[in-house]
Amino acid sequence: MAVVGVIFVISMVSPLVSGFRPGGGASPTPGQSNGPVYQNEDYVPPAVSKSPPPVPGPKNLDAAHQLVSDNPLYSQTVPVPTNCKMSNTKPLQQMSPKEKEAHFNEQVGCLMTVWVNPVEKSGFTLPRPPVYVYTSPIKTACGDFDSVNAAYCTADQRIYYSDELLDSLSSEAAQGRYAGELVMAHEFGHAVQARTAILMSERALETDATTKAATQELSRRVEVQADCFAGAYVQSVARSQKLTSADVANLKKVTYTIGDDVLSGKEGYVGGHGTGKARQAWFTRGLEDAQLGVCNTFTAPPDQVR
Repeated sequence: MAVVGVIFVISMVSPLVSGFRPGGGASPTPGQSNGPVYQNEDYVPPAVSKSPPPVPGPKNLDAAHQLVSDNPLYSQTVPVPTNCKMSNTKPLQQMSPKEKEAHFNEQVGCLMTVWVNPVEKSGFTLPRPPVYVYTSPIKTACGDFDSVNAAYCTADQRIYYSDELLDSLSSEAAQGRYAGELVMAHEFGHAVQARTAILMSERALETDATTKAATQELSRRVEVQADCFAGAYVQSVARSQKLTSADVANLKKVTYTIGDDVLSGKEGYVGGHGTGKARQAWFTRGLEDAQLGVCNTFTAPPDQVR
């Protein structure tokens, strides 16, 4: 992983976690209807920020350690449930590239609704990033992106998504409902990391690392944290997006199938994104708990971020 171009990767399945109920939410008070009580309902997502403020970073290595391990974001919670409304309900595989781009940009509005309060209460800002769906290799402010990639670029604070990404994955789970939206939630997780100084702090620590193993471990901590943030988003929108237990179980399979070991076909392979088991585990943590402290991968034992 490079800070400027964070590549999405996938992992495997476990049974639906006990205690998570897709569509769950607060109970209505007496006199209310039986409908859900959505959080942050009065929030109106801003327009795409064409000139976002620079991504914040640490002043020194001590600050970098502090920002990744004890970030104020970890004291926040995501609102659950939130009312995510998407106008295009066709399966992603049936959408044209332009339709996908519009769909994902609409989803970013839902992601903003989930993340704006945790980020701003932490003392940071969250400008709205645009999403670009591309159909052939492209040059970006972060360098060249190949035809099967999804990435958040800190240089221009945009999210890039390859039209061929899901089709390139052999996993049947990747063709299931909400798999593409899961990818987008992961990439937006990197945007959250960038806007809260986690991403640039991790990059500073990577630069200071003296071994490849140490660099890769830091990279994995960033990646599985984005998986956890994606889980928090899914938890928040599960009800309004009508995600079933089967849908959520399939998303867990997706996170497993993008693990370094699973994608490489090499059991025990250790790379820069995390094993299928680790990626699935961190996604599940975010799925089960609205408290963002559960996504603090930087204080987790090394064996939990392999």
